[in-house]
Amino acid sequence: MAIGKVINNILINNSGIQTFFTNNGGGSPRVVPIIFQDPAYTSAETVTPSILYEINNVEPTLVKGQTSPVDVFQISITMLNDSYALSQELSTLVRTALDNFSGVNSSVNVDNIYFMDEDDNFIQNTHEGQSGIFVFEQLFKIRVKK
Repeated sequence: MAIGKVINNILINNSGIQTFFTNNGGGSPRVVPIIFQDPAYTSAETVTPSILYEINNVEPTLVKGQTSPVDVFQISITMLNDSYALSQELSTLVRTALDNFSGVNSSVNVDNIYFMDEDDNFIQNTHEGQSGIFVFEQLFKIRVKK
């Protein structure tokens, strides 16, 4: 299922997120799979701001004698930034873009996306001349009709 494409498409095409990156990141939004970089191992090459997404699990809807008509995906969105205030701003923009979204996107029939939780963190960077990176993580569930 193309859930990664759905998340990427919604976030990249959101005008508020586009403006945020233009004003704070010098270009178009960076929305990539979590494999881009593990924020626990920040380095001088860490690009901020960035948005990373990860599909954590999928729960099929069990229906006797049929394949699942609806799958529920749990995803995490991780935002990396050098500033706490900008991290908060970006997390608000991401939640606004995703929370309660429904419709067809990237050929996927999204019944609903709903916000579940948020956590913020700071990872101290040991590289010379850098203080660290702010990491905000949001959890969402996405109901997808087949």
